[in-house]
Amino acid sequence: MLTKSEIKLVKSLKDKKVREEFQLFVAEGKKLSSDLITAGMEIAKLFCKEELVQVAPFSSIPDNCIQIVNNKEMEQLSALQSARDVVALVKIPTNSLPEQLIQKLSLALDTIQDPGNLGTIIRLADWYGIEQIFCSEQTADCYNSKVIQASMGSIARVKVHYGNLENIFKKYALPVLAADLAGTPIQTFELKKPSILLIGNEGSGIHPLYNQYIQERISIPRIGEAESLNAAIACGIITHQLLF
Repeated sequence: MLTKSEIKLVKSLKDKKVREEFQLFVAEGKKLSSDLITAGMEIAKLFCKEELVQVAPFSSIPDNCIQIVNNKEMEQLSALQSARDVVALVKIPTNSLPEQLIQKLSLALDTIQDPGNLGTIIRLADWYGIEQIFCSEQTADCYNSKVIQASMGSIARVKVHYGNLENIFKKYALPVLAADLAGTPIQTFELKKPSILLIGNEGSGIHPLYNQYIQERISIPRIGEAESLNAAIACGIITHQLLF
């Protein structure tokens, strides 16, 4: 039977400080939880319907980490409007900075605050095979439940790091490309060596502090009258153009 302490723990993990204390985040849904397990993320506790216990990959979870719940109990655990069949408590992985960046492209995010944007950027990074995302300390927490849901399991395959972006730019000494409305049209720019693409805040753009590290500013040509593009959409368009 589901206990009050279990419900309290799951609910409390919406708070970043609690996630950091317990080193856990919440994933809801059969598909999302399945993807995380398959990708090798460690499950601390799995709350699920009885019929799923023997279904792969949930059958690989040790019995002492599984709690069978009914519909009413699942509703008590869920943070979604429509409760899913699975709520998983997943251990936050330790992502160490790589010694070198040998991939064609890595991403840097300057204060991306919308969890949906961050989750989408993680997902598109996974789509394009980008392994590393560097986030300023003011960027939304990648283990926020809204980010996890939006990333659709890609959080298990993309390494997300938080810290001072200046230190990142100095450490790797790679060309930094900035998304900028006033930049060079993207179709005229050719990516010739490993680089870091910097995406700025949804409202204020890129902080002037990073200007000294930016080698090239690139833009997406506008045909219509829209004032700007969503940060995640802009990131996706530029990433595609740079890699193909």
